[in-house]
Amino acid sequence: MIDYGKLVLRIGLGLVFLYFGLNQLIEPTRWVDLIPETFTKFIDPKIIIYLNGIFDILIAFFLFCGIFIKIISILGFIHLIGVSLFSLGFTPSGIRDLGLAFAILSLYFFGEDGFNIKKIFPKLKNER
Repeated sequence: MIDYGKLVLRIGLGLVFLYFGLNQLIEPTRWVDLIPETFTKFIDPKIIIYLNGIFDILIAFFLFCGIFIKIISILGFIHLIGVSLFSLGFTPSGIRDLGLAFAILSLYFFGEDGFNIKKIFPKLKNER
């Protein structure tokens, strides 16, 4: 049963990351105002949005596949903490992202579950 819980958490978080990643690629102008001015002085905000969208989609992909969970969970945690603290602050959306950050961090401690792409392709290397 524990593996089912891990699977549900992975898929749920993957859907969140996929949704936001796709939205950032489809409608980047909706997201530009969320970038702190500190970053927009050095680089075009749309480029930041596109890169962030791609990053979110990659996290979703690895969550769906169930591989590299420890690495992906740490990267997702750091990413969401950064968004919460530097972009959204202590707003309802910032607190939501803070909760999501700790949800993805829990995957680090859970590790891999029995439902991953390695079951289909056993030649993939084991995660360390």
